[in-house]
Parts: sequence; C-alpha cells; structure tokens
Amino acid sequence: LAALLVPQSSGALQAAAVEALARLDSRGVIVGFGDERGPLEAQAKELGVRALFTGPLEHRHLHHLLALSDANVVPSVFPEAFGMVAAEGASCGSPPLVARHSGLAEVAAGLEAEYPPEYRNLASFESGDVDDLVEKLGTILALAPDDHRRLSDAARQAAVSHWSWERIAALILSAGWETPSG
Repeated sequence: LAALLVPQSSGALQAAAVEALARLDSRGVIVGFGDERGPLEAQAKELGVRALFTGPLEHRHLHHLLALSDANVVPSVFPEAFGMVAAEGASCGSPPLVARHSGLAEVAAGLEAEYPPEYRNLASFESGDVDDLVEKLGTILALAPDDHRRLSDAARQAAVSHWSWERIAALILSAGWETPSG
C-alpha cells in the first residue's frame, strides 16, 4: 500500500501520482482536499487504480495510516517551508518519497543522511517527473521485507535525529538567543 499524501489543489501533480499508481498496479490512499478531488477520482477510475480518497485528515489520525503504508509520496508543488507530512511519515517508519524542492528538499537531505548508501536515491524524485516517481516508488514497493525494514528503520532514525522535539529544543537552546526581555 502506497499512501499518497496529495494536497488536492494542484491537479497536474495529483494526476502524476495517480498515473504512478496505475503504472505500478499498486493500491493507494490519497489524503487531501480541494477542487480537484472529483477529476482526480474520475482519473483513478478511468485508469483502474485501486485508491481510497479520504479527504483531509488531521495529524492525530494520519499517523495511524502512515504506520500501515509501505511508502508515502508527497508530490506537492507548493513551496513548503518544511516538509512536515514527510517528516511525520518518516517518524512512523513509512519511507517518504518527496518532490525535491523547497522545504521538502530539506527533508530529503535528512533522509539521505540516514539511509543506507544503496537507498539514498529513494528519498526524492524530480518534481513533475512521473517516470522518476514511478521508478523510485516501484523500487521501494518491490524491496524484500528485510530491506524494506532497513529503509523504514532509517526513515524513523532520520526523524529522531533531525526533526524530533528533543532535537529542535536542543538546537534552540544552543543558539544563544537574545530576547527582548533579557
């Protein structure tokens, strides 16, 4: 099961994600909201894609889905300040595959730092490149169980090492910040 976390506001990238599922003959869960849901569901039906469209999910519910997914794809075209959804997926042990731009590229770099060398190219795909997305998602989904566990464990380690509350607090406390009150 590939969880595709697609903000349903950018039709072209959503269409690419649905096409990737069709080409891989994989099941997916598409999480998000927006005006493109109807056309996206129609495209999935036309292509014979087995997909569940959930609409929006709050973060407190999303971690349950992510823990069950073999991968999570974040094909956002929006300039993200940070790739929160991808980091959350990693923390659940679901290897993220993100469009490489803006804050998502930062998450990809953190994943690559923790991934075994042979899997470092599986953290991101070229934004808008369906062939690249299909190739990398297909590789993740085809991993042997032990190899997938190594990738999942490395994704989880990346979340702990780079984006956990403990790590962020340590960075803030070590910065020697000045505040207006003192």
